[in-house]
Amino acid sequence: MKPLLVLLAAFFLDTSLCYSQDKIYRNNGKIVVAKILEISSDEIKYRDFHNPDGPVYILETDRIQKVVFENGSTQKFGIDYKDPERYAGQLKKAIKLNFLSPLYGYTELGFEKSTGVGKGYELSLGIIGLGKSETLEYNDYNGQFQTVKSGQAGAFISGGYKFGKLPDFLIFGKTRMTHLMQGTYAKPILYLGYYKENMILDKNNVQEVGTQHVGFGALQIELGHQWVFSDKFLLDLYWGLGYGIDNKKDSYYSDSYNDPYANETAFNYANARLGKSPGLSFTFGIKCGILVK
Repeated sequence: MKPLLVLLAAFFLDTSLCYSQDKIYRNNGKIVVAKILEISSDEIKYRDFHNPDGPVYILETDRIQKVVFENGSTQKFGIDYKDPERYAGQLKKAIKLNFLSPLYGYTELGFEKSTGVGKGYELSLGIIGLGKSETLEYNDYNGQFQTVKSGQAGAFISGGYKFGKLPDFLIFGKTRMTHLMQGTYAKPILYLGYYKENMILDKNNVQEVGTQHVGFGALQIELGHQWVFSDKFLLDLYWGLGYGIDNKKDSYYSDSYNDPYANETAFNYANARLGKSPGLSFTFGIKCGILVK
C-alpha cells in the first residue's frame, strides 16, 4: 500500500510542478523554464524556475514564439507581416525618378501604387533626349574632322506588376519595423518606345551624318530591392533581363543597309539589347522617390 501512496504522491507533485512553471519557447528552438514576472510589448522579465531568488532576466519578444503559462494558457508572439492592419496609415503611392537616366540620354519618371501587402504596380514615362547627348566623330567629304551630337528625341512607356517579400528590421535589439512598399521584389515589365537619332554612315569610304528612326519593345523580369525611409522617401535598386526587339542599326561607321554586323547590339535608352534583334534585353538602375497621398 505504501509504494502505491508514494507513487501517487510523486505523480501529483510532478503534475503540480509542471503547472507551476512557465515555459518560454524561443525562435531558436530552446525552451526556457521560468517564472515570468512581467510581459510588455517588447520584452519579458523572468527568473529561472529552478532559482526563484536569482537574477531577473530580460528577453525581447521578437525572439519568442510563444509562452505557455503555469495554468496551461498560451500567449503567442512574433509578427504577422502580411497583416494589412500593421500598415494602416502608411502612404501607398510614390513618384519616382530614375536617378541615372539623364546621364544616359533620357529622363524617366514613374508612379508606383501598392495594392496590398507585397503587391503593387508601377508605370513609367521616359523622355528620350532629356539628358546627355553623345558626341559622334567623323571625317567629312574634304577629310576634315567633324563632330555632331546624336540628337536623340523620342519617348517610351513601361508598366509592370510587383510581387514583393517584406523584410523586417531589428531596431535597438527590440522592435521590428517595415513598410508596405519596402522589400525585395520581382516585377514582370513591358517596355514600348520610339525615337530618332543621328548616326554616322560610311558610304564608299565617305562618312556622312544620317538619321535613323527606331521602334523598340522589351518584355523582362526585373529584380530589385526598395527601401522606405520615414514614410516619406524611397530608394529602389534593380536590374532586369528578358527579350527585346527593335530595328536599330547600332554601328556608327557602316552602311546600315549593307553591313550584316550593324545590329548585333543596341542601346535603346530604356534597355540594352544583346545580340541581334530579337535578342536578350538588359536593364539596371537606381530610382529615388517621394511618397504621396
